[in-house]
Amino acid sequence: MASIVAEQQDLFFEFDFDQAALAPETDKTLQQCKKDIFLIGCFRTDQKQQLEWIRVKVDEQTCGKYNVRLGKGRNGWINKENPRIANPDYVILYEFGNEKVVYCYKAGGSSVYTEEEMRQSGYVDPKGDYLVYKLLYECSFPEVDVSKILALYRERTTWIDGKPIYLTGREIIAAQRPQVKEKKRQRDSSGSVFDDSPIMLDEVIKGISYDFHYPDHALTSIDLFSGCGGLTKGFSMAGIRSIFASDIDENCEKTFCRNFPGVPFLCKDITLITKEEVDELIKGEVPDIIIGGPPCQGFSLANKRRNKVADDPRNRLFFGFVKFINWYSPRVFVMENVKGLLSMKDGEVLNTILDEFRHAGDFGGYDVEYKVLLASDYGVPQNRERVIIIGTRKDLHLTPRFPEPAQLDHKITVDEAISDLPQIEACQGAEVMEYPRDPQNEYQELMRANMKYVTNHVAMHHTPRLIARFKAIKPGQSLVDVWETHGAVKRGAPDEKSSIKFHQNNQRLFGNQPAPTIAASFQSNFIHPHLNRNFTAREGARLQSFPDDFIFEGMRTKMSWEKGLSQYQQIGNAVPVLLAKAIGDCVINILNDN
Repeated sequence: MASIVAEQQDLFFEFDFDQAALAPETDKTLQQCKKDIFLIGCFRTDQKQQLEWIRVKVDEQTCGKYNVRLGKGRNGWINKENPRIANPDYVILYEFGNEKVVYCYKAGGSSVYTEEEMRQSGYVDPKGDYLVYKLLYECSFPEVDVSKILALYRERTTWIDGKPIYLTGREIIAAQRPQVKEKKRQRDSSGSVFDDSPIMLDEVIKGISYDFHYPDHALTSIDLFSGCGGLTKGFSMAGIRSIFASDIDENCEKTFCRNFPGVPFLCKDITLITKEEVDELIKGEVPDIIIGGPPCQGFSLANKRRNKVADDPRNRLFFGFVKFINWYSPRVFVMENVKGLLSMKDGEVLNTILDEFRHAGDFGGYDVEYKVLLASDYGVPQNRERVIIIGTRKDLHLTPRFPEPAQLDHKITVDEAISDLPQIEACQGAEVMEYPRDPQNEYQELMRANMKYVTNHVAMHHTPRLIARFKAIKPGQSLVDVWETHGAVKRGAPDEKSSIKFHQNNQRLFGNQPAPTIAASFQSNFIHPHLNRNFTAREGARLQSFPDDFIFEGMRTKMSWEKGLSQYQQIGNAVPVLLAKAIGDCVINILNDN
């Protein structure tokens, strides 16, 4: 072993490593390093001779070094205990302001330098502690386009220029993948070849009529925790006009505003919204109905005292919903939530919530009832259960009630929902495509009523190994049923099978049955009934009963570092549209006393 002291002989910290490790390995490609961690950091040529300090003498005898500052400074938020941060496999450095000047190094671990140790190493004007990475030797990844990666980071995250980025090789490949052209692609007689066409997504959107024709004196709603707009869409189909909506997710805002132009939207934490802000946006209108689904998973009973419950920060989102009811005292409110709400803390959470509603508003509170509704009872091709709480203002003397199941001769199945969409394979599809056939049933006619083209229908990119696994999974089976041959492998050890098994991973759905709950993770939970791939966003939207004229914005799938919900997550989090419409119809009947 050799002890290599970084530049200054009296420096307290020393790097210890085997000289043989300095011998450069055979150049690798990103494809070979998909699971390796890459640190992408910057250096400045105009400050403190940074490049000279970094490079030192990167040769067969001496290693270089690169630092990031610990703490919460401009380039901080560095958790030195995180293995992904402490031990990257490679370091890629670019010149700040000139992302074409790039150096690549094989990394060899890291250590913390104190401010004094940084000063002894020759670093000018250090501030605080630093995490210093050992650079063993220069290498090359010419396929890495730092400019493209940083541009995507600026677009999709709150990233600050200059802050270090930690990505796997797989994430770098995905970040550099060309975007799918937003064009219509038409199938030929073989059903497998696509040719370009001049129809663009913007042209298709311009052709969609968003001019909702509400009846005279239509009821109005305020839509909280709106997500992408599942409840809002269903209520609008029932004839209820939204006058305001809010959610904290910026991609939900993009999707909502795309599909409900003219409806004021506030992208903000509900607990920080003021009545003055809302009043300015709704211009004096008073909502008849307030709807929404505040998260209650972390709800605290706070010693069961109402004032303590309201003050508990874990309950702040629910009380943001109550705040709006107290402000506007709507005639009716509708709250939706997961079925698990009924059993939280042995039902005490539900009782606390109901009690809060019974004392809300300025007219003596609300009469409140709740019920679990099954989406497939209302024409949705999905067995999704949701708790619905309906409250009517006590002074109106109206009884809360719930929609009766639709008079269906059978439950809508997965095949009935999606069989008219282009039958694309993995890695195929486009943002705009033609329907390959006419509607095959009433459900498909309803979904296509306002559309001539299919959008949001791009299949995910699957590896050959994953496609082989899908081929082995039969309807009703999942990953655990093909474990020995096609099971998941351990991270970093592709020749060893993982011991972790998830029954819901890669479950192939039955085409002749309704789907199970389409959750936010459905992009990896489920396999198409007949094709060897996961569902597309549009297929998921069909299973949630979103009509095809509902366009989803934001990234299609989400990388770990990206901000905001993906299209898949927006779809999975939403209330099924036809279930929402049935609730909206019921609310109208309640207020009309029918």
